[in-house]
Amino acid sequence: MKSIGIIGFGSFGKFLAEQLSAHGEVKVYSASGKQSQWATSLQNVAECDYVIPAVPLEAYEKTLTELKPFLMPTTVIVDVCSVKVEPMQIIANCLPGQPVVATHPLFGPESAKDSLKDHVLVLCPDQSDVDQLQIVEKFAMNLELDVVKMTCTQHDQEMATVHGLTFFIAHALKDMGLHNQKLATPSFKKLLALAELEKHHSQDLFLTIQNGNPYTEAVRQQFVDEATKLNQQIKPKHN
Repeated sequence: MKSIGIIGFGSFGKFLAEQLSAHGEVKVYSASGKQSQWATSLQNVAECDYVIPAVPLEAYEKTLTELKPFLMPTTVIVDVCSVKVEPMQIIANCLPGQPVVATHPLFGPESAKDSLKDHVLVLCPDQSDVDQLQIVEKFAMNLELDVVKMTCTQHDQEMATVHGLTFFIAHALKDMGLHNQKLATPSFKKLLALAELEKHHSQDLFLTIQNGNPYTEAVRQQFVDEATKLNQQIKPKHN
């Protein structure tokens, strides 16, 4: 890769800048003005060979609209959003004709802080530029990432359970104050680990996964229905 522009400098934007600095010239624009060794203007970021929006889904339309006047026709938008159908629709509406590669890194600052090796990168060929997809895939394989290909719809359908349900349960566990217990079994420690992991996820990421995926609500509701049914089965009956 040549020059890589990143929009947003939250935990994931910072993680991307750190990981990609060894593979190309990295430039970062932060709308909130966060400073770093990569900090520059939006125009400078737009002139990079690749631009990665590392912003919440709700900020996509505003961010891409501001980016559009500065983009070169050859600049490739590499989407890394945790959901795929909605952001790709927004990109198509805001930046028609711009080459795009749809991806989802199934890792982040916590899970891949020591190494990228064997972590999963999802690529969605149905919404990606063919030539640029091959370049990104080769780059990912050189990083020893495990590349999985599927359509944006297939991705969202699977991630509604893999991410949506997991984050929903973890968020609930986090808010229950489980760490106040003095006793712990091995299985309970797994619940604690799940609740602890959710502490490192931003509220923006949580809402993107819950609201930005059209399939997540049904999975959440199925879990709530099953939990309610189970609770009714074991609840003591009052005479």
